[in-house]
Amino acid sequence: MSTHSVKIIEIGEVRPHENADRLCVVPVGGWSAVVGKDQFRPGSRAIYIEPDYMVPLDRPEFAFLRKESSDKTEHRLKAIRLRGVVSFGLLIPVPEGLMDRATGDNVMDDLGIRRYDPPVRGTHGKLDDGLPELEWPQVYSSKFDVEDIRKHEDIFEPGEPVFVTEKLHGASSRAVWRDDVFYIGSRTRWLKPDVRTPWMRAFGAAPQVAEWCEANPETVLYGETYGPVQELKYGLQSPAFAAFAASQHGEWLDLPALHESLVKASVPPVPVLYHGPYDRVLIADIAEWDSRIATAPKGHMMEGVVIAPMTERRDDRIGRVCLKLISNRYWLS
Repeated sequence: MSTHSVKIIEIGEVRPHENADRLCVVPVGGWSAVVGKDQFRPGSRAIYIEPDYMVPLDRPEFAFLRKESSDKTEHRLKAIRLRGVVSFGLLIPVPEGLMDRATGDNVMDDLGIRRYDPPVRGTHGKLDDGLPELEWPQVYSSKFDVEDIRKHEDIFEPGEPVFVTEKLHGASSRAVWRDDVFYIGSRTRWLKPDVRTPWMRAFGAAPQVAEWCEANPETVLYGETYGPVQELKYGLQSPAFAAFAASQHGEWLDLPALHESLVKASVPPVPVLYHGPYDRVLIADIAEWDSRIATAPKGHMMEGVVIAPMTERRDDRIGRVCLKLISNRYWLS
């Protein structure tokens, strides 16, 4: 599962830019950043900030990102194409005040950086839609969040059997049947059943989800509420739900068996795009496909893909092995 961080790194390689004499390309794991020529050298220390982090514009390191006509106080990093080469996130020199910090240190808080948390359309900040914590179901249910494979390129072995699904762009959701009650939740909290939210609308349109949960009590079903809740709408006017994972007492269910169980119960799963030997190049190509959601119009991009082993396993660095690969189409949109 994801652990957000912004670390001091040591640069291992600086490559020439194919189309610009005054620019260079610095690989950082599976990412790459386009920088000014002679700005960094192999062995230099720097701070790399991945896409989908918010940087404060009142700090001198990020002031160049401020637009004169804007009153925004933060800037969301994505990807940009510089002279034909995609640059992901931002690579900056280590500020003077952090020079004494060690390579590998997380300086996210020091720089006032936070992870981007997209607002969900159809919700209101002052709306009291959360259950009091004393009324939450007594089950183990972690927040679902996965990291990009570009940060952990060595997690999967070549040829390892994997299950690749479409990553939907929406709001993380979960559901569970406990003590004869059907609970619905967002990524961070359990929700009141009588407050109209995108989650309640999506689950209300798919009553078979509650039936599946009742047949599998205390198994937390995770999925995405998607449609008119984020930028990618998949041709929908109302929120819909698709399941992508499940855990029982903290143990994750193997995805092929879960998918089969969901289909038998008519619970919509996220689209399965590939299952077979792990092939990084093939999966990167799949991530650029159009969405496989049936309602999505022709040419509708995917946000990306999610990759998990056919048989669940753990890794000491990230816990459950499950990683995403966000499409370049999305980063550049």
